[in-house]
Amino acid sequence: MSPEEKRAVVGIDPTTLQPAGVPAYAPEVPGYNALTGDIEGDDAVSKIRTASGGVLEGIPIVGPMIRGGVDRAAAATIAAMNGESYDHVMKRIQAGTVAEKTMNPKLDKGAQITGAVAGTIPAMAAAPEVFGINVASKPLSYAASIGSGAVINGADAAVRSGGDVGETIRGGAIGGGLGLAAPILAPLIGKGVKAIADNVQLSSIAKALGLDKSATKVLADAVRQDAVEHGALSQLGENGMLMDLGPNLRHTAGAIAASPGEGKAIVRGAIGARDADANWRIRSSINETLGEPPTPSRIIDRANRNQQYLQPEYREALREAAPVDVAPIARYLDAETQTLRGDAQRGIQRVRSMLDYVPTPQEIEQARATGQPVPGGLITDAETLLNARHAVDDLLESVKGTNERNALTTARQAIDDELSSTVPGIKEVDAKYAELARQKEAVQRGQTVLSSGREAPRPDELADEVRQGALPQGLQVGPSAVPLRLREGARAEIERIVGTKANDRVALQQIIKGEGDWNRARLSALFGDDKAKAIIDLLDRERLFNDTSNIVTRNSETAARIAARDAIDGGNSGGFGVREGFIAGGARGAARAAGTRAVEGVVDALRNGGNEKAISDMARSLTGGPQQSAVLDALMRAGQGSRLQQSQIDRVARALLLGGGNVANRP
Repeated sequence: MSPEEKRAVVGIDPTTLQPAGVPAYAPEVPGYNALTGDIEGDDAVSKIRTASGGVLEGIPIVGPMIRGGVDRAAAATIAAMNGESYDHVMKRIQAGTVAEKTMNPKLDKGAQITGAVAGTIPAMAAAPEVFGINVASKPLSYAASIGSGAVINGADAAVRSGGDVGETIRGGAIGGGLGLAAPILAPLIGKGVKAIADNVQLSSIAKALGLDKSATKVLADAVRQDAVEHGALSQLGENGMLMDLGPNLRHTAGAIAASPGEGKAIVRGAIGARDADANWRIRSSINETLGEPPTPSRIIDRANRNQQYLQPEYREALREAAPVDVAPIARYLDAETQTLRGDAQRGIQRVRSMLDYVPTPQEIEQARATGQPVPGGLITDAETLLNARHAVDDLLESVKGTNERNALTTARQAIDDELSSTVPGIKEVDAKYAELARQKEAVQRGQTVLSSGREAPRPDELADEVRQGALPQGLQVGPSAVPLRLREGARAEIERIVGTKANDRVALQQIIKGEGDWNRARLSALFGDDKAKAIIDLLDRERLFNDTSNIVTRNSETAARIAARDAIDGGNSGGFGVREGFIAGGARGAARAAGTRAVEGVVDALRNGGNEKAISDMARSLTGGPQQSAVLDALMRAGQGSRLQQSQIDRVARALLLGGGNVANRP
């Protein structure tokens, strides 16, 4: 006989595998009494199995198949290990599942909803358009959502009901209705959850900062609207304040500065103290970066004295000089006089006259006494020819025309060649003299490099001047000091500008930094990239500080004027509102005015509510302190809101509606 026939003979119930009237035996299920069929207790293992099984079973459409597959695999394993019948073990597992669900009905329902949501979200991520997500057309979005809801829930009902047509239609109808509701309700749910999460985070940050929640929100919104970046405060140096980081933060400080109380004193006191130190701060920073400023006139006087100190060296060289022969030079100049015209001709004639011998009064008197001709002709003395060269140098300093300069330069070169051949060692002394002359010229040149006129060099020209200036000229030994003198001239000019414009930080920044990037490049050529950047950054910071001071102070003074006008006309002035802001600055002006009025409203509400401490704490946060960077980081987190993304919450809500909304109606 088969096992089934044997059980039939002895009266074994094929469903429970127990004698007739005896409930199924399920010893593995804690809390289930196999003799009475009662549920006892609710131990943790039972809850874990209910939750895990419910999640698997709750997955739309395929959930029952997955749960069944897990149960069948478990039954096969137990039967193989214990030598029991597979059917017997399977029925025992199924009975235990029923018992556990009965013990934990709410947990089972919640787990199935979780499984439904978890099973729907990946499908939404893979094909969002199918669910009506990111579809621009509203009708198409609703149609897609209704269709996906009907298909998922209808198919799920068909699987769970064993293909029952009525249940399938009912599930599809419920799913379509939920699909219609999803595009409407999910965004609202997302906004609500996001708002709650943001509010919780804001409360936590306000508590950590020791600020009023409303005050924290004002500061956080200002930081967010100003798009403040991490590390922005450190770039402003130790004198930077939170209010410097953007217009909204400045207007917040201005609103506090315009309100009576301790907060006003804190803001205005901090601004006043920083402004008072601006002159000293600029000077000391520039001195630390570029060194102490020189005085150009003293450098030039020192060079002139050093040139005079070379006279003994010239006399020593002339002591061994041979007579000079200037006849070739004179013939050349006579020929040039015949062809040149204007200033060039007159200049050559003056040089030519320098080559003629000039008799002394004694020689003239002696010639008359003896009846001899007065001595004349050309000079033969090397010292006289040297003095002639010095005279030509003086002419070259004052000459303006190109032709005259070229003619005089050629004449000087001819004189210099004759001296070089007849006076040993004179070129070494000349090199020292010329180096001092170049240094004097470099000091003057350095004072023009930051100007905006045509006399100022272009950045590439200045870089070439610095490179060429360092090269020795003639018989000079070692590098030239011309680059040093260029830097000293520029440093002296910066000091002159600071001395006359330090109280006007905007003008100071405009003059030294300039409108474009040429002055930055010029400073880099003279002082190096690092020092140039340090100077430009200093001036940019100080101009920013000046802007902050003007805005905060102007806001305060404007409020005082409005209050005075209100006292005169009975409070009908209305202040500076959005309309006035639009008239003054267009759409941006209106937006700024609206933002300022909103901030002022919060400050007024706090003050009227007796929360002066909140305003004072806001003022301290805006004006600095040892924990400024930490406060800024906290405000940035508050402004960004919680990490929960509304789009993510939206999808979870849609999945909850589409996948989990039909769980309660499942067969």
